[in-house]
Amino acid sequence: MSINYHASVLKDHPAKDYYGLDFESCEDILKIQDRLLIKHLHYTVNNSRFYREFFERHGLSLNSINGVKDLGQVPFTTKLDLERHNDRFLACDPQEVVDVCLTSATTGDAPNMLLLSSSDLARLAYNEEAAFRMIGIDAGDTLLICAAIDRCFMAGLAYYLGGLKIGARMVRAGSGSAAQHWHMIKTTGATVIAGVPSLIRKIGQYALENGDNPSKTGIRLMIAIGESIRDNKLNLLPAATQIEEMWGAPLYSTYASTEMATAFSECSERNGGHVRPELIITEIVDESGNQVPPGCAGEVVITPLGVTGMPLIRFSTGDISFLITEPCGCGRRTPRIGPVLGRKNQMLKFKGTTVFPSSILSVVEGIEGVEEACIEARKKDDGTDNIFLYVVCMNPLVLERVIVENIRARIRVVPEIVFISEEEFKNKTHHPEKRKKQLFMDFR
Repeated sequence: MSINYHASVLKDHPAKDYYGLDFESCEDILKIQDRLLIKHLHYTVNNSRFYREFFERHGLSLNSINGVKDLGQVPFTTKLDLERHNDRFLACDPQEVVDVCLTSATTGDAPNMLLLSSSDLARLAYNEEAAFRMIGIDAGDTLLICAAIDRCFMAGLAYYLGGLKIGARMVRAGSGSAAQHWHMIKTTGATVIAGVPSLIRKIGQYALENGDNPSKTGIRLMIAIGESIRDNKLNLLPAATQIEEMWGAPLYSTYASTEMATAFSECSERNGGHVRPELIITEIVDESGNQVPPGCAGEVVITPLGVTGMPLIRFSTGDISFLITEPCGCGRRTPRIGPVLGRKNQMLKFKGTTVFPSSILSVVEGIEGVEEACIEARKKDDGTDNIFLYVVCMNPLVLERVIVENIRARIRVVPEIVFISEEEFKNKTHHPEKRKKQLFMDFR
């Protein structure tokens, strides 16, 4: 039978302020995680067919895992495991399932189903409330959610539940057009936008093109979801800087996924997304699966704590990032996660340099005049990677040199640039079976 996670956490681990300066030391954090991890492992292995068989197959014993330091004994769970054995992950009675979520399948894989219990929904609301409070949202705000709350997406649902717990006024704008969103901002008096940065930028551009000024609307802060807005030095990317200048408001980074059911959110310092120790254990590993030191890039591996519907243990996300352990200026002692630098399966070797498609796109999207861009990767006859950058813009003759110079300055190697029409771009990036446009197509 599922537990009320929110109540359980507060009962078992009372703290001064779970949304603020809540842990007194790193040792305090580890003790809390050890206790919650053991509960999570026992619940998961005893109730999930997949993990019961998984532990038996690998000769693992729950008695040998006494805390986070022993977690490395457990092999990783992959997206392929979720796809092949989806129903076996269920750990609660089917009658306790109250919501169905699907992953976004942005990397070309089929979406996986994640079933949520009422306890999981309470946990999701608690998580997002904590993230919003860390950013600075309160009951006086009107929050425009530019993310789908339908089609089994978790993101829009999480933002809505978190906003309700805070007491903010919620505007479920969804994933509509820039014109629709701009109208809603003016109609509702929104003070906060939560959405994909590229969409927030388009809304602002629409306003400017129609004689309005986004910075005069009353929007006081913006939440970036789904796309990185910082580089590996935590500096704002050019496109993110343009968004802040356009709206006259700060843009906060968050990182999450359906499998995580947890958000890593920036605080007022905007110096990495804080890990919620009571909600998730986060590891960064190298290609051999070994943990790397803080500051070193590797794959993000997560163990979401307290999930009762379809719990996961050491799930490999495929995202490349790094941990930051230096104290944060806000006073919190929790570690932070850096921006997602790319996807493990999208890593390209180009002219002797390791390149992520997202890094190239982040440079191009920050160039004034570029409307859209996407990337294709193909194999050359000699077996090496070749990269094609497709760009939509009004003045290719002028922008080609600017694009080359900017990419060379940031990435060092320049892909083959092809200018295409907006219609060609839509044909390349929009697929009926995908829920999001695909900005990277891998034909290797």
